[in-house]
Amino acid sequence: MNKSSEIKNNISEKINKLKNVATADKKGVKLKPLIFFLSGFLFVSALFTIILIFKANTTFNIVSQRITSFLSVNLANLPPADPKERERLDVLILGIRGENDPYGGQLTDTIILASINTKSHKTALISIPRDTYIKLPIVNTSAKLNEAYEVGEHKQPNGGGIALAKLAVEKIAGVNIDYAIVIDFLAFKETVDLLGGIDVNAAKPLHENLQWGGKDFVVEPGINHMDGDTALFYVRSRFTTSDFDRARRQQEVILAIKQKATSLGFISSPQKLFGVLDILGRHVKTDLTASEISKLYSIGQKIDSFNVRLKIIDTSEDLLIPSYNDAGAYILLPAGNDFSQIHDVVRNILN
Repeated sequence: MNKSSEIKNNISEKINKLKNVATADKKGVKLKPLIFFLSGFLFVSALFTIILIFKANTTFNIVSQRITSFLSVNLANLPPADPKERERLDVLILGIRGENDPYGGQLTDTIILASINTKSHKTALISIPRDTYIKLPIVNTSAKLNEAYEVGEHKQPNGGGIALAKLAVEKIAGVNIDYAIVIDFLAFKETVDLLGGIDVNAAKPLHENLQWGGKDFVVEPGINHMDGDTALFYVRSRFTTSDFDRARRQQEVILAIKQKATSLGFISSPQKLFGVLDILGRHVKTDLTASEISKLYSIGQKIDSFNVRLKIIDTSEDLLIPSYNDAGAYILLPAGNDFSQIHDVVRNILN
């Protein structure tokens, strides 16, 4: 069944439900006002959902027809997800400079795994360092993790990047990744500005005077209001700190975006929501379908932004060990030469 048929069937089902509500108990005069109210409410809700799906379907650069294979390898033949993950949703968030950026535009500076329990809505954001060194699945090339998306796109344009990045992170994290979203810096900046800026709760001070052409960029601990440019500087700065600190700042900003979007009540403001979709549609790739985007949006509304567990896979717990590859580049290797310790952390983070 194609997407248009699926959407038409959804519309028919919703209309039939409305008819059933409107015609129930016609003799009960006292129930009529309630019935009319519920009918109107359900109609508006159904209409908004339909419009949202259509809008998402037309504005997102949806990579999928489902990515079923990568370099002639049928992904369905790979080991299935652990049954214990049945109530768990794992979404990989990748941030890139932009495909047209000549200086590593497809390297992923942001690699975050969002793990959600679909029943309890417990949520964790897990940052995995870009310098993690891994033998990339299928292509059998040793590389930093942030190269996986770029290598995949080079091998199989328009879909191979997401496929290989998911396989690589699955190898490190030890969980099945359901979906991936790739967003570039321009979409990030414009989204923050559309929200009217965000309030970021900075855990540590940042004084960056080496990275941005000598400009002294300062953020003090506590609540900081940031526009798109400031937020972008904040999540990209690392010269005077570290990649681990940058990962923490990226998590802080994701939470701030979620909190601001929730506070604005996007369900009651379709114009703002569609504005975000228009921005993302020009600068996002994902293997989510339009209907799955709608479901993920509904789940996201139930997540308590102030109760999200934040985790950075780093060297402090001996999960990763600093080293250098044959070319002399800084890399991070797994303790014990395998990722089993990281698997334990990621699999149990929602417990």
